[in-house]
Amino acid sequence: MLNLRINTRLDVTEEEIFSELHHFLLRKNNRVLSNDQIVEKTGVPAELIHKWVKTGKLKQTMFPNLGAPCERCGTITSNPKLCRDCTQTITSTLAKEEKDREWFKTIQNNTRRQSTYHYK
Repeated sequence: MLNLRINTRLDVTEEEIFSELHHFLLRKNNRVLSNDQIVEKTGVPAELIHKWVKTGKLKQTMFPNLGAPCERCGTITSNPKLCRDCTQTITSTLAKEEKDREWFKTIQNNTRRQSTYHYK
């Protein structure tokens, strides 16, 4: 277990925890650890790791196996807010809505033309 001085001092700030964790992660063999492995080895709460991944303090380019929960479904993802599945679902739903809106506009335009009278 990593000595992050969490157990010995109760007045440890979040920045001190981040500094110790970042130093730990910069070691070559620790860069590929996942969220669960880091929690297990260091004792740092998963919520803090998720927060730092979402805010960009822990970069995906340096630590490729870190992630944060998707804000829609809760699965761990490397994207800042939504996982790929949720992003695709939302995008396809919006595209379908736009298609339906266009279809409805054409129906309204056709109905107006049919109900107008033309005098000769």
